[in-house]
Amino acid sequence: MTLRSTIQHLRAYADVANDEHRVKVRTGEFAELSARLASSMKELPALNTALREFAQLDVDLPPGREQDAVQVADSLRALAAELPSLGGEQNLDLAKERVRSAERYASQLRAFVVDTWQAHVNQPPPAVNVDLIDALAQGGVDVEEIRDALETARAHLLAISSRSVPDRGSVQRHRDAIESIRRCGEQLGRVVDPDIAEGIVGSQEPSGIPLTWFTPERLEKLRALGILDRFHVRLR
Repeated sequence: MTLRSTIQHLRAYADVANDEHRVKVRTGEFAELSARLASSMKELPALNTALREFAQLDVDLPPGREQDAVQVADSLRALAAELPSLGGEQNLDLAKERVRSAERYASQLRAFVVDTWQAHVNQPPPAVNVDLIDALAQGGVDVEEIRDALETARAHLLAISSRSVPDRGSVQRHRDAIESIRRCGEQLGRVVDPDIAEGIVGSQEPSGIPLTWFTPERLEKLRALGILDRFHVRLR
């Protein structure tokens, strides 16, 4: 083999090796862009759903926020369709910048959605005297239906509140859980009025409740509940 042919062979080998390297680099770039596109395209529809849910709430949504989110999602879908047709020699800088821009937008939108949703679901639910439910149950009053409904509603509320991004129907499910808790409080109030409730709960404490609390009117109400015989006088 002559020196000239040796040099030509080495150059040809270098060109092939260089082409292989470029192919590997471009393949890696395509794979990375595809993965980032898939992540953003999966997240944006969920964030758009959250924005539609927020329309039911008394919150200030930035003008055009939902429209912007839809446009960004459409742009990403268009880029995903274009990506396979980009040649090996074409510059990917524009595609990369479009993905980075979408990721920045999604990050800002996610922060807005999470903060808005948590501010809504972290409002305290209606107060229900669980101690009274326990005291009534110990006193022989049937309050299991109220207890079961309350525990179910609180479990639903916890499941909804634990989501950082609300899905479709979350606002209504949250309202239903709050309303169910409120009804439990109303039902408990119909079982026993607040004055009697204070005595029932107080009697469960280690110190008990003073004998002077038991007026004729209160004794009659306890008798109507069928739990008068549950009370005992303890001398000190």
